Amino acid sequence: MTGFALEDRDGTQLLTITVPGIVVRLSAVAPIAIAVGALHRVAPDALWWPSVLLVLLAVLSAELPDSGAGLVTLGGLAAWWLIAVPEPEVWWGLLVACCALVFHAALAHAAAGPSGCAPTWLAVLRLARRCGGVLVATTGLAAVVEAAAEWGEPPMLVVGLTLALVGVLPWLAGLTGTNRA
Repeated sequence: MTGFALEDRDGTQLLTITVPGIVVRLSAVAPIAIAVGALHRVAPDALWWPSVLLVLLAVLSAELPDSGAGLVTLGGLAAWWLIAVPEPEVWWGLLVACCALVFHAALAHAAAGPSGCAPTWLAVLRLARRCGGVLVATTGLAAVVEAAAEWGEPPMLVVGLTLALVGVLPWLAGLTGTNRA
């Protein structure tokens, strides 16, 4: 593994910086910044200080992935979206949901393993592939919701498709426990 390791005088490794590790940490901060950017695009009159606070919480979460800061960040993002956005926006909401998913997955990955454990490219790519599968199912669910909103009263077929898509999400989560590359 290539990277930069910082050791103390006794040879104890204090810090390891690798490119995959930086990618995982950026994957925990960038989605929150994108989500609050989307929020201000949809609700331009929204206050800025909660958004800045959310980005700072995301930075804290990336630094301390096994703390409660990630939960506070996700809860704060959801609450700020619900408060600031006056009208339901399916596709902007999907973008924010996808950002929240990427944040959660990156943070969970960063918190896994012993402290200072540096991820490999294979692990980061596997995480991206699994996250992509859930994002596809979530996008399908958003398309069904948008179609139902356009039609007014949803027909039984739309309700059945929605339930099927919701049922696919736990199945996809179950696939993440397998050891496939």
